[in-house]
Parts: sequence; C-alpha cells; structure tokens
Amino acid sequence: MIWLFHKYPIGCHSWQQILTMSLAGSCVALHLRFLRCCGYCRLAGGDGYPPLLRWLHHAYRYFALALMTAYLLQQCVYAYQEQTDMDKLARVMFLLLCHVTSITKQIVFHVDAERIDEMITGLDDRLYNEVSEKQAQLLSTTCVRAARLVRVYTGTAFITCTLWIVFPILEYANGRPVDFPFWAGIDYNHSRIRFLLVLLYSYYATSLEGIANTTMDAFIATILYQCQTQLKILRMNIEILPDRARAIVKKEPNQKYEAVLWKLFIECLTHYKKITSTSKILQDIFGTVILIQFAIGGWTLCMAAYKLVSLNVLSIEFASITLFIMCIFIELLLFCYYGNEVKVESDRMVESLYAMQWLGTPLRFQRSLLVFMERAKQPLRPVAGRIIPLSLETFLTIIKSSYTFYAVLRQTK
Repeated sequence: MIWLFHKYPIGCHSWQQILTMSLAGSCVALHLRFLRCCGYCRLAGGDGYPPLLRWLHHAYRYFALALMTAYLLQQCVYAYQEQTDMDKLARVMFLLLCHVTSITKQIVFHVDAERIDEMITGLDDRLYNEVSEKQAQLLSTTCVRAARLVRVYTGTAFITCTLWIVFPILEYANGRPVDFPFWAGIDYNHSRIRFLLVLLYSYYATSLEGIANTTMDAFIATILYQCQTQLKILRMNIEILPDRARAIVKKEPNQKYEAVLWKLFIECLTHYKKITSTSKILQDIFGTVILIQFAIGGWTLCMAAYKLVSLNVLSIEFASITLFIMCIFIELLLFCYYGNEVKVESDRMVESLYAMQWLGTPLRFQRSLLVFMERAKQPLRPVAGRIIPLSLETFLTIIKSSYTFYAVLRQTK
C-alpha cells in the first residue's frame, strides 16, 4: 500500500504529469495534494493510477465524509444537551457552525467533481500559459504566493487543533474532569483507554476538518487570484498589441500586418472569454457555499469571541481560540479580497484599451475595438450565490454584523 502511494502520488497527478504541468495549472498543485490526502477531492483523471488505488481513494473520500457528518451530529447532540449552559453552548457552537460550512464544501467536491476537474484542467489551456518572460514571472509569483498562502493558512489551522488537544491532556493529568465539546456516549473520565480513544478521535476529526477546510478556502481564493493574474497578462498584451504585430511582421516579412493584428486581437478576445468562463464556473460551483459561509461566518466569530472573553489570557485555550478567530477572519477575507481584486483588474481593462497605440491601425480594427470596449465596460463581478458581491465592503459588513451579534449576546447573559 505504501509503495502504491509512493509511486502514484495522490497529491497531484502522476510524476510525469507533474513534470509537464503548466505554469498556470501548478498554482493549485499543493492545494490538490492536501485535499486528496484529506479525502476531499478525487484523484486526477487519466491512466496515471492503478484501479486499486482509485478504488481505495474513492472509499477513503466517503469515509472522510461519513466521519465529518458523524462528528457534526455528535456536536449537535452536545449543543442540545447543554442548551441551558451558555458557556458550554458557546464553546461548541463556534466549532459546530464552522463544521457546517466545511461539510457543505466537502459535499460540493463530491457532487461537482466533474466541473471542478474541468476548471482545473482549464488552467492548462494554451492561452493561460503562452506568455512572455515578464508575464511568466508574474505567473510564477502567483504560484509561489498561492503555495505560501495554503501553507500558512493550513499551518495555523493545524496548530490550533494541536493546542486544543493539549488542554484536555493537561486537565486529565491534573485529575480534573475533561469535557469534550461533542457527545461521546461513554464515560471517558474514569478510564485512560477510553479517554485516549476519545482524545485521538477528536484530534483526528478536528485536524482533518481544519486542514481540509482551510485548503478548500485557499483553493477558491487561488482560482480568483489566477483570474486576476490572467487579466493583468491580458491587459499587458492589449496595450502593446500593434507593437507585437509589427514585431512579427518584421521577423516574418511574408506576413501581412493587418492579418497578424487581427489574429492577435482574436487571441485577446478568446483569452478574455476564457477568463470570464473560469470565473463563471467557479461561481456556479462554489457561489452558494460562499454565501452560506458569509451567513454563518458572522455567527462563528460572535460565538468564538464570546468564549474568548471568559478565558485566561495566559491559558492555552485562549491562544487556540485566538488562532481559530484568525482563521475565520482569513477565511472571510480571502473570498472578499481576491474577488475585489478581480473586479478592480477587470475595471482597468478599458484603460488598457485606451492605452493601446491604435490610431495607426486599420479602420475596421478600430471599430471592432470599440465594440470590445463596450463589452469591457461590464467588468467581472464575482458574487456569492448570485447575490452578495465578493468585495471588501462585504467583509466589513460581516465583521460589523458579528460585533452586533456579540454585543447583543453579552447583554442577554
């Protein structure tokens, strides 16, 4: 079994595919590795994997979904049992709400696996990767930053889950009763073996969910980031379009300037259509999930903050809750920030069209350029569930709403 996973890495594609992976496509390589190791995303298509490994990974994905569902139900039972104790209820509710959003994303990766594969494969398109040296550097920077984002984000989630396991261990070692924030169905305070089993189960479930959930968020944000980068590259190509055509004609005198200009212009139109298509597929797949995230995110922050103020500043639990709140902040900010960046970059498209040296171009080309300008005046507007724009204003609204919920909750205590 170990040999199979070494020879056929589940993190991405086969080793041959990794070596030939496009620059744009490699921006989500690390995300896919984490998601497939966690059992959230299916293996890549093609003949790179033996049937046994595919079957095992398919079974593992459904095991991960069943585990997360069972853990969520256990939290619901605990919340019902402790509904009269506001401190215990707040302790479980911010985790429960976070797990709800995580499972909805996990279900999307099961239900929309085909379209997700289509979107990932689309990043290897020629239009996304035929770039100059300067533009290739821009793509490389996108890949490096995307990889750094997922490492830092998932690392924070992992540290948070690790701190959560330290606290019950210390409590149990000091002879004090431990209360895990989920229904276990057994008495684990009077048996070391039971306590160890419940502890390991809790740690595995929370760390798996934490790593996978943060990676899914980073994956969505990276696709938006790639759209932003592609819009930058497209603008750069448009601004020097006539110069590029002249350079080709100078290098190949048998080519006609107008024909080359039209060919390059059509490539730009196709590139723009491809970017729009990627953005639309992303919104169609994850738009409703992001909307749910926005709706629940404020409550999650509110419950976490309510729990935080009752803790000792120097305690391990205080540090873990603080890191958890940071993760939720980043989660909401990622969608809003990169969605806002796509909008801003799309708004600048018209500026690039005007910056082009188009006065010396053929009249027919100028008329077509005007038509494209009218289309570019309706920029990309990433939205959640076709309702809420992914913008910094939306992020601030969620934070303000969370603070309002928290203030009301403190008054009713």
